[in-house]
Amino acid sequence: MKFNKDGKEHQSIKEIKLQDGTVIGVFEGNRGANPDHDILIKYQEIGKRLRTPKHIHWVIDLLIKKEHNRVLTLEFMNYLRDMYERVDAFKSKDDRKNCELKETTDTKLKRFGKLNQYGEYKVDFIGHLIELMIKMEKNTPPEKPARVFRELMDAMIEEKEIFVIVSKATQIGR
Repeated sequence: MKFNKDGKEHQSIKEIKLQDGTVIGVFEGNRGANPDHDILIKYQEIGKRLRTPKHIHWVIDLLIKKEHNRVLTLEFMNYLRDMYERVDAFKSKDDRKNCELKETTDTKLKRFGKLNQYGEYKVDFIGHLIELMIKMEKNTPPEKPARVFRELMDAMIEEKEIFVIVSKATQIGR
């Protein structure tokens, strides 16, 4: 997977192919407390252009899923939120290059499969995306830690009003 930015071509260091044909590309980033550990995430669905995921995309999808199966969606949200405590930032350039995802295996996500009937995204896409976003968020400087994901998931699990959720999902910065 490739993309051009500022006249420079960027090649993915890892591609994650999902069952529905969607490909998530992981690219070297250059931000955070340790730029050598940072990543950029892009994805491409079959027949569509390369896209950069935003929090608001998966948030809307989970809200749609919750309207159809509240209990299972809240279980999934709690699983994703709890993942925050289990997932670490990349520890080296090699760790980033290998980009091993341990929390979003088919086996671990299987119990949430019924949610694939609703919304735009599949459970495996959301899971992989969020595991990568957690790794990215945990690369922020310790004196100024990023908490967007964690605070956003807490607001969704606590079923805060839509204004609060959308405000958190559309915060600028990382």
